[in-house]
Amino acid sequence: MRGDGVIDGLYLKRRHGELASEAALQCIAGFGIVDDVHANRLSPRQVLLTLTSELAQLGIAPGALQENIVIGCGRPELFRPGSALLSASGVEIALTMFCEPCKRIAHLAPKLGRLIHRRGVLGRVVTGGELRAGEPFELIPGRYEALPESPYQKFLDVVAAIPAGRVLRYADVAIAMGVADSFVRALPGYIRRSVGRELPLHRIVNARGSLPDLVPAQATLLQAEGVTVEGNTISLASCLWLPGVSADIRT
Repeated sequence: MRGDGVIDGLYLKRRHGELASEAALQCIAGFGIVDDVHANRLSPRQVLLTLTSELAQLGIAPGALQENIVIGCGRPELFRPGSALLSASGVEIALTMFCEPCKRIAHLAPKLGRLIHRRGVLGRVVTGGELRAGEPFELIPGRYEALPESPYQKFLDVVAAIPAGRVLRYADVAIAMGVADSFVRALPGYIRRSVGRELPLHRIVNARGSLPDLVPAQATLLQAEGVTVEGNTISLASCLWLPGVSADIRT
């Protein structure tokens, strides 16, 4: 391993607002950190990483930004979306997008603009294992495609990835886009805007599995993919898309 830095600190967030320093974190491929509130198979925000050097320059204590991993890095120019962090123990994290400053950390930086592209980088776990404080890592630039910055392009990419015979709810789409929960209010408008594109918009349903009146012939299109539609509603237990989970073990 080339050795671009060392892991200076690890933190586990069991609940929002509760962060605990840990000597090691258990990571599961495609899911995130075991017992962490942000672990989710759909999410590109499974892990938040920050630079020790940035925290020092900003005068912010490690862990205060609700990050999971603090790294000392000799090549900070490689710490950006699209790169991969590969630890000595074999854990690999794909860096997906910069973490945007938000009001939750306004008490740390009254001028949130100071934290743009400095709060840290979000990522998803590609290869699982035990990540340990103090172990070295390398950063591999350009190993993955960074998520687009445009929310609408993120929406298009998520919809295009939904496999035939599976559906996502509005809230699931927001999670997969890596945006705030409140963004679900914008999704009906995105769907209307996208009708006519060659996208499987019919694979988006509401929270209860009902078909919104937004996509022409939605029931017919789903039925053609083997989805049972009863009274304008489908069974989420059998059709909800969970990446990496086989249909025969759904609950």
